[in-house]
Amino acid sequence: MITHTLRRWAVALTVCAGLGLIASSANAQQSRKEMLAAEAAAENVKTVSKLVQTFGLPCEVTEATVPAAAEATVDGKRVAIESFEVACKDQRGYLLYMAKKAPFGDPMGCLEAAAIAKTSPGSPVCKLRGNRVAHYWLGDTAKSKIPACQIAGARFIRANATKNSETYEIGCKNTAGGIFTVPTWKASDQTVGFLNCLKTADTALKCELTTPELLPQTVGALVRKNAPDCTLNNARFIGATKDAEYYEVGCEGKPGFVLVTDLDTQFKGKVGCDKAANIGGCKFTDAAALAAAGKAKQDEAKAKYKDAYAQALSAAGIACTIEDFRRIGRDTTNRDLAEFKCPEAKTGLIALIPDAGKEGKLETFDCFGAAVQKTDCAYMSRDQLKAYLQTLSANHKSIKADCVIGEARYAFENNGQVVLEIACTNKRGYIAVLNKARTALNPAVPCHVAATNPGVPEKCTIAGNGSNTAG
Repeated sequence: MITHTLRRWAVALTVCAGLGLIASSANAQQSRKEMLAAEAAAENVKTVSKLVQTFGLPCEVTEATVPAAAEATVDGKRVAIESFEVACKDQRGYLLYMAKKAPFGDPMGCLEAAAIAKTSPGSPVCKLRGNRVAHYWLGDTAKSKIPACQIAGARFIRANATKNSETYEIGCKNTAGGIFTVPTWKASDQTVGFLNCLKTADTALKCELTTPELLPQTVGALVRKNAPDCTLNNARFIGATKDAEYYEVGCEGKPGFVLVTDLDTQFKGKVGCDKAANIGGCKFTDAAALAAAGKAKQDEAKAKYKDAYAQALSAAGIACTIEDFRRIGRDTTNRDLAEFKCPEAKTGLIALIPDAGKEGKLETFDCFGAAVQKTDCAYMSRDQLKAYLQTLSANHKSIKADCVIGEARYAFENNGQVVLEIACTNKRGYIAVLNKARTALNPAVPCHVAATNPGVPEKCTIAGNGSNTAG
């Protein structure tokens, strides 16, 4: 009984050993096949590498298919050719063709082959392992123009044999992509051209790999840095001048603006939609409603200032029924500088007004005083000042009746009096003093007299003025 059982074990062990020898032999054969295949592939790479050199391609071949017989049609005639695919160390791949041991046509990149296959099903495409992700070689190109781009894909658009360049669209995983013009290895100038997807949105080069959601991110970095209170939700390219580009930016829950950049898309400034009509206007923001809201806010603020200013002027004994006014700014002593339009101020009124309850002196001057300081009034023009002087010159004992004032130069102010030069259209000219009350020009001295009289504090300097001394 025991002997019989032992015999069965011996038989079982013999069978198992036999199976093990068979499996070991099969594995050895498989390994040998793989080794021979690897050797053949390596030898083929060496052979194809020599063929690639005839094309002038800067390609260190890492994989290659065995050249296969094919046919091409040239001028209506069939030509025998060989075709093969190569993968290069820089991750770029090509389909190459030879006829009679010489290059036939130009190398075709894997992305170009894929684009042709879309419109011509059945045409050759790249299949090698190293060419399965045919866009990887464009990664550095993408980052050269879009530093934040994590390349997600690319598509071939066109080739320019004259300029030795190829145009691709590159898509990014995390931001907007763009259109790149990439020089081939034949080009002497290796500068990469670039158009962002906002610029090409309404052209034949419209981006297909950038989603509508990512498209506004074309200007995302600029908006985050220069308008951090704007949550970007839309953007469009408006246009460009010789030194600037304009993009409209839409913001979530608040008014947008127009972003101004240089030609390299570097920030130059921004313009509110209420002021952007002359540079293309806004579509994402209701500019009319924004302008109306802004005006209402300004009117509210202006009414507040008007009451405070009226009280300050009245307290200082200055008669002014305010019809309009404008805040010009603040001086170094923190007083408001404002101009007023009021019927009582015949020559205009500008005042420096301290804040209510704060120390400081209220000071005033008129538009003649402003002209001395090379400042123009908004409510009384330079022509109106000349007309006022013309009225004072009428029947003047020293100013000839034929003097029509063409120009006036306001030299300086002394104790409220303004020393000025008057130029008549007939070349008569005078140095005159406008009194503090602004009621008289006294004295008034002809230019030729002022030139030799040391007692006259100013000389005529307007070109040709005073050359008429007749009468």
